[in-house]
Amino acid sequence: MPMQSEADFGTEADGTRSNDYCTYCYQNGAFTEPEITLDAMAEKGGAIFAQMYDIPLEKAREFCKEQLSSLKRWSGREVPSCGSCGMPLAQDEDAGTEADGSRSAHYCIYCYRDGAFTEPGLTKDGAVEKYAPMMAAHLEMPLERAREMVGYYLSTLPRWQE
Repeated sequence: MPMQSEADFGTEADGTRSNDYCTYCYQNGAFTEPEITLDAMAEKGGAIFAQMYDIPLEKAREFCKEQLSSLKRWSGREVPSCGSCGMPLAQDEDAGTEADGSRSAHYCIYCYRDGAFTEPGLTKDGAVEKYAPMMAAHLEMPLERAREMVGYYLSTLPRWQE
């Protein structure tokens, strides 16, 4: 679920906020439904996304499954994501490169090469306008709702933090 307010975040066993899981999935350091499958979780999450952003239910389920599959719970490992666009860095070739040619631990190949952003002048608003039409087409959702969704998501990423 999109975590938009403090109340949306799950809690660790010591009562601190979980940075990885929402309140519906994770409370007091444990999953609320430890036996739930990825498909069943995508079903639940898809229903939330469909309602929040006017996405057709099947598309919302597919999107949710894509997003959930990169979480440690489902992938078995921490899968970092690009701090600019949010793309999962699931494989080495997904990572951008630093100035010395090494792989970036923070940004993808599309956003970051040779130690610099590929579009250094891109603003958060510009990124929303760039990504929202692709999201709207991919999820068959209204463009304005895609702008809202992308804008919120980008605001959670390091490059766009104000």
